[in-house]
Amino acid sequence: MERITKKLYEIENEYLELENGIIDYSNNLIKSPDLKKKGSKFGIYEQKGKKMMLRLKAVGGELSKENFKDLSNIMLQQNIPFLHLSTRQNYQLHEVDFDKVKSTINLCNNKKMYFRGGGGNTFRSILVSTYTGVDKKSNFDVTPYAKMIENEVFLIDKAFDFGRKLKIGFSNSTEDEFVMAVQDMGFIAKEINGKKGFKVFAGGGMGRGSKIGHILIEFLPEEDLLKSVKAMIELFYDRGDRTNRMQARLRFLVEKIGIDGFRKLFLEYFNKEIIENGYIENIDYTRFIPNLSKFDLNNDDNNYKQWLELCVKETKFKDVVSLVLYVKNGDLSKEHIEKLSNLLEKVNTPIIRATINQNLVIPMVHKSALPYIYEFLNNEIPEIVTESFSIRGQIRACVGAKVCMIGIQDSVSVADSIAIELDNLANTYPQYRNIIFKEAKNIRISGCPSSCAGIPVAPLGFIGLKKKINDVLTDCMQVYMGGILTESIQSLAFEIPNLIIPIDEIPLLVKRLFEDYLEMLQVYDLTFAQYMYERRLEEF
Repeated sequence: MERITKKLYEIENEYLELENGIIDYSNNLIKSPDLKKKGSKFGIYEQKGKKMMLRLKAVGGELSKENFKDLSNIMLQQNIPFLHLSTRQNYQLHEVDFDKVKSTINLCNNKKMYFRGGGGNTFRSILVSTYTGVDKKSNFDVTPYAKMIENEVFLIDKAFDFGRKLKIGFSNSTEDEFVMAVQDMGFIAKEINGKKGFKVFAGGGMGRGSKIGHILIEFLPEEDLLKSVKAMIELFYDRGDRTNRMQARLRFLVEKIGIDGFRKLFLEYFNKEIIENGYIENIDYTRFIPNLSKFDLNNDDNNYKQWLELCVKETKFKDVVSLVLYVKNGDLSKEHIEKLSNLLEKVNTPIIRATINQNLVIPMVHKSALPYIYEFLNNEIPEIVTESFSIRGQIRACVGAKVCMIGIQDSVSVADSIAIELDNLANTYPQYRNIIFKEAKNIRISGCPSSCAGIPVAPLGFIGLKKKINDVLTDCMQVYMGGILTESIQSLAFEIPNLIIPIDEIPLLVKRLFEDYLEMLQVYDLTFAQYMYERRLEEF
């Protein structure tokens, strides 16, 4: 950690430039794009309403119980109204006053919570499978490897000066394999004859020109992990397009020279590297189990039993479970964060993780604590319990035009209106409620063409825009269908030709699609993603 402290000292002048830029901007001496240049590399951006958003990086969305408490205290001290859980497992502090940005950065850095690489043309936050380390079905825990990479790359200046961003991810099992296939570089845990290593994908990504990546290496020994990442950083720094932003992501280089040519180029860089892995901590999760709080409580309420079904996942440890906390639109107030921090202390769980679906997961909870947690949430943060039963809690949407500077449509309101229709549908056909609830996670809504909500891999997705209809500029969304990533089918979502519809028509479209899907289930056994993939080429 001394090396990171030293690096923070080295880049302090960049934080001071940002602070001065905020002052100049507030005094109308510079424009918004000038301010963005100073803050984007740290994931610090202007919001609507003359406030700032600070994107706090966390490998795999993981924070210790202590760091979560630190975060709560910082939000209260700085009067930061709420945070947003991003689809890249980050913690975004929203509506930060201009004059509190630098002090918030200092407070977070002092608690070993960093911003470098939170945005801009940098090595971005590392995605990690949510249940790694505790899941029954997994190869080995990938968190220590991801944390090692984050710590080492933090010190490499080239990794924060690309022509475009570079995103990597780690999966502990093949169940997440194709999530890794849409990263610039994705690692899937793999063991051969007891030897640990990774299957490596490269050239995937979402956004303009979305691509499913190619297999770069079938088996990379664990000791070569940092070497492979460093080689990719050097390659991308040297060969990434710095003149045409629209062609600057790694996937365009792979497409330009072909995967065979790219693999050859990568191996040239790889073979020149002599770097060795940094410290990889062996996390012994069993040592946490004796300290998990135990309770002598019972609950026979039907709502409690349904909550257990929806939110609890078994782990590989006896009497220890993982618990999902569903968070509407990924937004939590500072008061909610404080209460959740108190809950973590009460049940004495070691860590909490943000998920790519904008929820929170407590990976380790003693089973006997579940009645207490349910009652605590019901009394202190009832929204989390009601969201567990709500179809709205499953729909993924970005923050939308009310918050984001580049937002075109209010994606949150669209998600709310879709949920109302699907809730009505579930009330009409209660026998299908669990199916509708489960499959609603496949609906993704973005307020603009950016891929914050993951539209390129959405079975059913919507992107906000405006279009003239009968000579009237109308709030609309472009419809996407057919995104699916399974072992047998890998397809990005299709932009449905001429299916740009007013936002007030979207809820009924979704309802009709779900009605048809439920009818199909009478004959075929298929998921909603498979259903949308089959319908992607139909006329609408």
